[in-house]
Amino acid sequence: MSSQARGLNNFITDLRNAKSKEEESSRIEVELAKIRKKFNPGGGTKLAPDGSNPSLSSYQRKKYIWKLVYIHVLGYEVDFGHAEVLALVRSKKYGEKSVGYVALSLLLRGSDPVMGGVMDTLKRDLTVAPSMNGSSVKSPKKGVSGVKNDATQCLALCSLANISGLELIQAMHVEVQHILVSKGSTEQVKKKAALCLLRLTRTSPNLISGRVFAPHLAQLLREKHLGVL
Repeated sequence: MSSQARGLNNFITDLRNAKSKEEESSRIEVELAKIRKKFNPGGGTKLAPDGSNPSLSSYQRKKYIWKLVYIHVLGYEVDFGHAEVLALVRSKKYGEKSVGYVALSLLLRGSDPVMGGVMDTLKRDLTVAPSMNGSSVKSPKKGVSGVKNDATQCLALCSLANISGLELIQAMHVEVQHILVSKGSTEQVKKKAALCLLRLTRTSPNLISGRVFAPHLAQLLREKHLGVL
């Protein structure tokens, strides 16, 4: 077991062994204070322009964010760590990016001010996904050969559907539509794009003109993959 998983498991075990709600809350407050100090230690430590702590290792950042996600799932308020979440989302390493997108979906909403700082990354991950070794591979729609990272696109689509928010929807819905009807998209990505677009249109019913999208819908109904159909 990795040290990251061991540290997270030990924290979860401590909470599960708590004999009362008060003991659980006390343990969480201690942990939140510890994580907050790691994110913003003070004492002359210079933070990055986006507010994240550059001195944190990949392992540390992922471990602390997983703890915040677990605390949130338990029903406690988590109102900090957004800069570290966005730092993970911007990473070119899939292991970091996946943690970042999970946290982004749970800890932030589309109306949060910091969301403006992640729109470019979301758009890039939807259209130009990093390859598994960390280098950039442009999508076929831009006329450059290369294999897209479907997993990264799926992460971005799932997060976009969960975060929602009018500004985010207006900025991203065209990319989602393109992915859904693109011949270069795999069945798995198309399925995620269809579900994402459904969520976006339920949030903003006037987003898509039925008359304009009807030809694309007819094309999708001819799909042979049951998941897309």
